[in-house]
Amino acid sequence: MKRAVLKWVVLMSAAALPVFASKIIVASLPSVVEVCVGRDTTLCIVARPLLVGDELRYQWYRDGQLLSGETGPCLTIRNPQLSDDWAIYEVRVESYYVDQQGQVRVNGSESSTMTVRVYPPVQITAQPQNWTGCEGQQLNLNIGYTGGAIGFQWYRNGAEVPGANSETFSKIATVADSGTWWCVIKSPCGDVVSNQVQVRVLELPRISRQPSSVAECLGRQVTLSVEAAGSPPFTYQWYRNNIPVGTGSSYTFTVDQNTEGEYWVVVSNTCGNVTSRRVQVVAYRAPQIIAQPQGGQFSQGSRIVLRVEATGKLPLTYRWQRNGVDLQDGGGITGSQTSTLTIFPADSAAHRGRYRCKVSNDCGEVWSSEAEVEIVVGVQQDITAGGYRLWQAEPTPAAEQAWVRLQTPGTERVILRLYDAYGRERALLFEGLLGAGEHRIPVDVLQLGLSPGVYMVRLESPSVMLYRPLVVVR
Repeated sequence: MKRAVLKWVVLMSAAALPVFASKIIVASLPSVVEVCVGRDTTLCIVARPLLVGDELRYQWYRDGQLLSGETGPCLTIRNPQLSDDWAIYEVRVESYYVDQQGQVRVNGSESSTMTVRVYPPVQITAQPQNWTGCEGQQLNLNIGYTGGAIGFQWYRNGAEVPGANSETFSKIATVADSGTWWCVIKSPCGDVVSNQVQVRVLELPRISRQPSSVAECLGRQVTLSVEAAGSPPFTYQWYRNNIPVGTGSSYTFTVDQNTEGEYWVVVSNTCGNVTSRRVQVVAYRAPQIIAQPQGGQFSQGSRIVLRVEATGKLPLTYRWQRNGVDLQDGGGITGSQTSTLTIFPADSAAHRGRYRCKVSNDCGEVWSSEAEVEIVVGVQQDITAGGYRLWQAEPTPAAEQAWVRLQTPGTERVILRLYDAYGRERALLFEGLLGAGEHRIPVDVLQLGLSPGVYMVRLESPSVMLYRPLVVVR
């Protein structure tokens, strides 16, 4: 086509000026085109003239060789074969016009090239396999294939797995990885989807409820228990002081001297084991009497003290009886529900008899032996109890010096105290160890400044308490 030459004059309006384009090819060819064997593929470019009134002409080339008849903006690659792989295609575009003399004038030209990759269809030769393992282990999924793959994407429960873009997927397994997995192989011939496989990640065992320490009475049953979480089944092994003793989530046994100690349990499953905290099992004892009450002969009006000593789980409770009947405080009785029973003043009619004490706690009860209490009316030179013997102070009455005679059954710690008629302590006469046999303890009446009257000498030992009078005159 012929084109008139534009003549530039100063008076030409702006609207009549020629329009220039900066580029001829507006949309270039892709650098690489991936196609499937035997599947026709059409590629196009978008171009525009450099100047208004210009025409465009195209020419396609393959590997530098002109393709006859391929003179349009589009090229169809027909029935590509593997022999066409890596072929380079080029299109050259010219913006031109024909002048008044019929000559073709080219205002500019551009070209665009691309490489064609030809792939065969993909076939899966090895499907991924189900996987079962423990958290923390290496999770591996693989797929085998032939053909032209251009990409991979693994999916879990329908969602893309970020970064899982190769035929092999590997990571440290977590519980969150459990689910249904598959792989999509991308190909120009069409994506290929693998079989779905199951991934099961087993949890390590952990303890959701720890065992607790327990204290119970001897002979009673206790149960230690633990709760575990993770992937079952679980096995349990209980230990006492490093010795295996039982299995199961609960361990029941009878408390005795052989079952006291430190306990813990090891919980195991396919993936590993975990150890619980250590707890204590303590055996409480029923009461045991270690010192029995001691009876004996006591003077009318004297103070009688009966004691019992016991061990066992605290608190211990006490209940004294006389002749099989529970005692209550009052009528000269105090301490009927304590370890020490006091009778004062002793009365033959009200207080003589057989005394015993029941000691109790949460684990049981025990009775003391009976203590026979005899109360003598009238003057009596001596009094005995529990192997001890205490004579009336000599001489009677005493003016300046007196002697207290006593007898002990063995080497014992003995205390002698002197009380006035109002029960007030006036002197500590002796405190210390005495061997078996008779002993004489001096009382310096003048030095102690004792006024005329009747005083009471009290003998105290771990098991008995005896009283005898001391009469002072001037």
